[in-house]
Amino acid sequence: MRRRIPALLAATVLGLGLTPGPVHAAPPASVSAGGGIVAPPQFDFATARAAADPETQARIAAIAALLPENWQAMLADKRERIGLKPSLAQELVAEAIDPSLYQCQDTQFTTYTQGLLEGVDLDTLLVLVIFGVLDYSAYDALIYGQPNNEADYGLPASYKSTLKRTFKDAQQFWDVNLFDVKFMAMQNDMLQDAARVARMVSFIWGMDEDQAAAVAAEIMAILDSVPALDAGRNPIFTLNAFAFTAEGETDPLLRDVPDKVVFGEGMLTALDALGLGAAGSRAVLAHEMAHHVQFEQGLFDSPLTGAEATRRTELMADGFGTYFVTHPRGLNFNGVQIHQAQQAFYEVGDCSFDNPGHHGTPNQRLRASVWGAQIAQQATGTQPILPSMNLFNRFERKLPALVKPDARPEPAGRL
Repeated sequence: MRRRIPALLAATVLGLGLTPGPVHAAPPASVSAGGGIVAPPQFDFATARAAADPETQARIAAIAALLPENWQAMLADKRERIGLKPSLAQELVAEAIDPSLYQCQDTQFTTYTQGLLEGVDLDTLLVLVIFGVLDYSAYDALIYGQPNNEADYGLPASYKSTLKRTFKDAQQFWDVNLFDVKFMAMQNDMLQDAARVARMVSFIWGMDEDQAAAVAAEIMAILDSVPALDAGRNPIFTLNAFAFTAEGETDPLLRDVPDKVVFGEGMLTALDALGLGAAGSRAVLAHEMAHHVQFEQGLFDSPLTGAEATRRTELMADGFGTYFVTHPRGLNFNGVQIHQAQQAFYEVGDCSFDNPGHHGTPNQRLRASVWGAQIAQQATGTQPILPSMNLFNRFERKLPALVKPDARPEPAGRL
């Protein structure tokens, strides 16, 4: 009997494997701080694997037998070189944020993702995790994605024109050159394409066509075996959006990859489910374009480390993104739209205080978004857009207030 994923674990694996990004005070050029709009989760990988049932162990062994002997090291090397750190067994940061100081709560987004994993057993998920399958859609779009390939990397029809227009508006809004950034989607059906799955297997492990096809067939059989995974179309596989730049990169694997924003179809599906799709999707795209402003201006540099460093850059992107969507010379959102944008950032807040990829609590992400809107609302239709470094300096002054402890004190006990 396969083990079901308990609700707590379902929340923990939120965005599992989809979030690119190691977290450093000054991250490598190839990643945005913390990766995507959703924070990477924490997961007790070693314990889960040790507890796997014999059938699961046999499935793992069967696939491993088709791979090179050092397959685990090769997968880790690809993640390291690309900047897509594994979302599992993340080491604790030396100076973790004290969770007792902050209000933090599940959101509707958390509940939604729990529903996506309803019916997926832990053992199946573990097999997919071990072989990196939850990263394949992100790898594929990052390495091979081309914006003119609408069939494989095009946005859903209902969002295509709006988001492409938003993307162009963001390129024109900021005082840095963003015209080299490519914009595309990672689609929910990528894992149904045997040729693309085999290409990812070959990319990771350097296998020939026949060998890669054999591994791909095993992986796709696993996806087919669990109805809730919908043969790989479950939105959990693309539940993120991320920014990427290879500027200054010397690794031949990455140096020719253009600057990108990749928007997961699963994230659009989630925003639709929460009733935030119209404005929320544009705000998420604005957040990722703000990461490219950070790349261009060197705004990742900070004395902060670990979770605090990531929280800083992600809250900054929330604030910058909301500034753009609210500003009269940006998207000029109205009251309802501003509320939906702010709600979108609130929904993707997280409580992973000791995770290097912590993006900020729901309350903190909301406060950063409100701050960006307030700065934009001080402008008039003719007032110049603030230079990005001016906005950055204002953010740095505001940051302590955005992340100040907000936990309610416990009532005093009675004698």
